[in-house]
Amino acid sequence: MWALLVTLVAAAPASDSQPLSFSEAQALAAKAALPASLARAVETRRVWDARLPSLAANPTLSVMPGRRAQPDGPGFELTVTVEQPLFLSNLAGAQRDAARAETRALEKEAVAALLDRRLDVARAWLTLWAAQQAAASAEHEAELAGTLRTSVADALALGGATRLELAEAEGYEAEARLAQLAREAEVTHARLALAVLLGRSPDAPLVAAEALPAVALPPAAEEPRWLARAAELPEAEARRLLGAAERARAAEVRAARGWQVTVGAQGVREYYGGLSGLLMVGVTPPVFDAGQRERGALLAAAERLEGEAQEAAVRAAAELALAFHEREHADAQLSLVEKSLVPTAEEAARLAEVLLRAGQSTLPDVLRARRARAAAKARLAFARSEASLAAARLHLLLSALP
Repeated sequence: MWALLVTLVAAAPASDSQPLSFSEAQALAAKAALPASLARAVETRRVWDARLPSLAANPTLSVMPGRRAQPDGPGFELTVTVEQPLFLSNLAGAQRDAARAETRALEKEAVAALLDRRLDVARAWLTLWAAQQAAASAEHEAELAGTLRTSVADALALGGATRLELAEAEGYEAEARLAQLAREAEVTHARLALAVLLGRSPDAPLVAAEALPAVALPPAAEEPRWLARAAELPEAEARRLLGAAERARAAEVRAARGWQVTVGAQGVREYYGGLSGLLMVGVTPPVFDAGQRERGALLAAAERLEGEAQEAAVRAAAELALAFHEREHADAQLSLVEKSLVPTAEEAARLAEVLLRAGQSTLPDVLRARRARAAAKARLAFARSEASLAAARLHLLLSALP
């Protein structure tokens, strides 16, 4: 998943002048401010982790010049001391372990943030797609309503319609125009929501492409196998790794307060010109300060994070189970709308118009049938969007598993 994040960050952005496909929107999700900054943060941590030294403390150089007064005359003295602390508790190794644990946790947090953003972008893109489809259907219905009103007005002039029928046709046209305006407002809201998630300006001409995403999904029989791995989803894994990082930091603090040996050398120039050298060894045992203050806070935070990780694993399992259920539910709903609701509404509207021309129906019957057909077409657009969202959501969650 981390390799996928780096690939998406490096992907080229889509052109604003072209309709934005679902896959292009997913690639742009990684370029949004938060996911991209987290990716850079991980790379920065990796660079600096590689620069950690093999020794945990720096040497100390001391120079003490002086002048000594003696009966036979004053003389210049100089003492040079070099000291190097050494930690028998392997502080440098503990520092590297803690740094690696922190980087792993940050990496998983970056993956979790990208997954959340991609899920939000998928929902926003499909909402925009459905709004565009519904708006196009509403525009077509408004045009038909205008044509019907013109036909009734012409029939009234020839004595073939009543003023009541004209009023009903005009009311139906007004309703269709209002529905068109409402659908256009939905498109604007959906476009703004998608622009925010992608980090675009509010006036960006975002248009969802016509093609719905096609994703590969496992068969329903494999659901138990995937649910057993739900704890490996990025959010739950990030909580667990954060707890491990706290424990690694506690070990680092303990190593920093462990047995410390200081070795050094001292060179002295006496006032009379003689030279001497000394070796020094010092030991600092952890008699009193063993880092209790810092270690207590870090270990307590680790315990809390372990509890959060367990609850996050439960939430992840529920989220994945819900994603499988939503996929089945959305597919069943789409099948019902496509195979039953829309065809029957289309047939009812067609028959109502045929009967009206044959004089066996009334204009209100036709208007009711047309309203039902318009509602069915709008329902179809949103049902397709919900089915695609359910499939995309399940695909993204499964793709986030190692």
